[in-house]
Amino acid sequence: MQERRYDIDWLRVLAMVTIFFFHCTRLFDTESWHLKNGEQSQVLFISVRGLVWPWVMELFFLLSGIGTWYAFKSRSAGSYIWERIKRLLIPLYTVGLFVLLPIQHYFELITNEGYRSSFRQFIPYYLDRISLPGISQAPHHLVPVPFAGHLWFLQYLFLISLVSLPLMLYLKSDQGRRFINKLAEWCSMSGGIFLFIIPLSLVLIIFRGMFDTSRNWADLFWYMIFFVIGYIMAADKRFTQGVMRHGWTCLALWVTGFCLMGLLVFKFGYDPYPGKESFSVQYLLFQILWSITSWSAVVFVLSLGAKFLNKNHKALNYGNEAVLAFYLFHQTIILCVGWFVIRWDMGITLKFLITAGISFPLIIILYELFVRRFDIVRFFFGMRPKSKPSSASESQPPSDPG
Repeated sequence: MQERRYDIDWLRVLAMVTIFFFHCTRLFDTESWHLKNGEQSQVLFISVRGLVWPWVMELFFLLSGIGTWYAFKSRSAGSYIWERIKRLLIPLYTVGLFVLLPIQHYFELITNEGYRSSFRQFIPYYLDRISLPGISQAPHHLVPVPFAGHLWFLQYLFLISLVSLPLMLYLKSDQGRRFINKLAEWCSMSGGIFLFIIPLSLVLIIFRGMFDTSRNWADLFWYMIFFVIGYIMAADKRFTQGVMRHGWTCLALWVTGFCLMGLLVFKFGYDPYPGKESFSVQYLLFQILWSITSWSAVVFVLSLGAKFLNKNHKALNYGNEAVLAFYLFHQTIILCVGWFVIRWDMGITLKFLITAGISFPLIIILYELFVRRFDIVRFFFGMRPKSKPSSASESQPPSDPG
């Protein structure tokens, strides 16, 4: 039996907690969001972007790739796709489409488009925007909902699972295993783990400047690289050994890279937002720096997990099972709580603490009362039936929140 990687499960849960607190800060930073506090903080925006932005979603996709390697030990390609449909599309097109996302979209329209009608009047407008799949600059239109909110992750992960399937099947073949073995040899050398920066940089350099919308095809390919890296890393322990050896070096590269990107933006006026970039020396530098920074941050977090978190605990059993439902709930609950909190006369820090302090237990209560105990509800939240073994007791870790 495959030895369970408890560090992967812990990282999955801790990344989810990080995403929760990150989205609580979005009420108070200076970038547009679905709901905003009157007072906003540029310092909060920069510090949270440096601490969280380079790694957290990238880590989710990488962990999903690791889980997929283990999944293929007991599943055919057809059963894997069916599992992806149940775990990703069922939640997206049930509780997501009809319960969680309409609330987020309503807040988005009020905050950013001056919408003033009631929520009841908004519902027909929302339903009229349900569309058929189509191709555009935004790949999530292939898995369309009227407003994706934070569930863009489910859309992207489903598309990546489909697009990368031929490559994953090849990597499971004898020839693919030989390629992984050779790559593991390289990554076992000093500095070898940084070879993965090459495909990451190439994806950004080639595709980032081609689109003028957020969450475009460049983002899909970027996250797909992390997904495939995770799939490859699960196949050979030498990758994890390389990660552990380079953890503190990667922390230094993470901090240095983020500071250098800050210089490009604030000192030299480079604008990295889609549609405002043009191919230049600054463009090349920024994409390379972002690849180095993001990969280094992911490797540092992975190294901490491998060194300190590869142990089981009863809290892990609970958290690992709850993580998808928590992910589905969290942003909508934060917005509902924040809707009231941002109107109170107090400072940003206290508002943040109140928002997080109310939202977190409220999500757990909703999960306990309405999801965890009922198989039919668990199905709509992408969870296995309660009668089957929980994910934390299986031999293969399903390491993604979707």
